[in-house]
Amino acid sequence: MTDERQYPYELDCVWLASDRDGNVGAFVTGGVGPIPVLCLDPERFPVEDIEARILELPVASTARLVVTLKRPDDFVSFAQRGLFAYDWSDVHRVRSEAIHAYEQIAVPEAPLKVADLPAEMLPLVIGIVLDVAFERASRIDLTGQVDCREALC
Repeated sequence: MTDERQYPYELDCVWLASDRDGNVGAFVTGGVGPIPVLCLDPERFPVEDIEARILELPVASTARLVVTLKRPDDFVSFAQRGLFAYDWSDVHRVRSEAIHAYEQIAVPEAPLKVADLPAEMLPLVIGIVLDVAFERASRIDLTGQVDCREALC
């Protein structure tokens, strides 16, 4: 890849990845969290538009909230569609309390597997496999996992 889109700074957007078990996770950047370089490839679907694509999926699971939030609606909606939902919650912390990782917010009771994604959504996750199991990963540090863009990565 010789070119990449500019990082969507201060735009709260979503990117997708799979885990080593084939589960799908949705990662909300908070406008500053790291994004895999592959997600910024101009040949891929724009990260700014992925959330709308996720919400086109049918509700297929109940969701369990694993942290308390004032407005968990988006995360619950992702989990109801079978995705493990993570947030770059450092955007809400002072620098000295930053965890430098995506934090799990909601989990699906019936996880969606990559193989079960509609064909048009497969390109959103292909090539972005994290060496974790979302079912057990309450925090995911991307350092060393994938090449990414963002000041904290």
